[in-house]
Amino acid sequence: AVLMGAMATELEIKESSVRFVVVKEDDAGEKFPVAEVIGGTGPETTVLKSEADYKKVTETAPALAAVEACSAQLLKLNDALKEASMVGVSVGPGNRLKYVAGDISADDAAAKKQLDDAKLAIQGFNNSYFTVKYQLVQMGMSGGIGAAISEMITEIKKIVSDIKPTLVVNYEKLQEGELDIKPDLGISHSKIANVCPKKLKKVLDAVFGEKFLTTGDPMSEGGLIGTLVDTAKQCAELMSKFNESKDALQELMSDPSGIVTKTTEAGFSQMQAMKMPGKVSSNVKQAMTTPIILAGLFKTIKDVAGEIQAGLSGTAGAAADA
Repeated sequence: AVLMGAMATELEIKESSVRFVVVKEDDAGEKFPVAEVIGGTGPETTVLKSEADYKKVTETAPALAAVEACSAQLLKLNDALKEASMVGVSVGPGNRLKYVAGDISADDAAAKKQLDDAKLAIQGFNNSYFTVKYQLVQMGMSGGIGAAISEMITEIKKIVSDIKPTLVVNYEKLQEGELDIKPDLGISHSKIANVCPKKLKKVLDAVFGEKFLTTGDPMSEGGLIGTLVDTAKQCAELMSKFNESKDALQELMSDPSGIVTKTTEAGFSQMQAMKMPGKVSSNVKQAMTTPIILAGLFKTIKDVAGEIQAGLSGTAGAAADA
């Protein structure tokens, strides 16, 4: 019942432009594209490859909302990368973007700002992308993540009966970017690695990462638990940078004539300069929503950790039966 027709996401980078692809894996393990998201708002920003499969996303409100929010972040990211020609991106651990930047002169304030904007856009996209990955996993697991993990434990007990899985989690320093989470399946990975059914392995990979069955590391790359820890850190860094810049952002909005003057001095035409305050105002308004977005992400982190904890302890199954 778990991970039936599950969907996932993959990142693609072409000529410094990023897009993400919703993919589906068939019973034979082959992946095929369901939709390509190129960034922005509106249906034209999603190129459908399998309309029937993507209909499942559109009919699942949290998943669709996550994809649409991430698409908006993707537009910001690609715009920032166009401005910051010295910045390149690649796909790093956990299917997240990382940046590489060329040398910047110490007195080149404009280039420094472009780099900072690009870094913030990458972080913002990565955090939004995490929510998409979570919602797609949630959508593919019958009854939700907690119920799927509870079912996973039941299947493992058919192989090794005497296991006591646990997950200890402390949210005290979550807002500071530290998610203290200690998962324990209650069994050595080596006892199930070679006898684990394919569907069970998919759930283990989704929760603990693709290297869990070979290394025993429950925080390995690609797993929800490791991604939770990394996302918490990224959210805190983004909030810290927002707090550092919010006064300057508000001051920038208060002086539109100064923006026109500086834009003209930078060599732009008068018409371009006159349009700049509106663009700046729009960007600042979007930036000021950062705390609300991050609050939602912190809540998602707690929700996911709570579901994993309930699934491992068996209370998710009990709640579903009640």
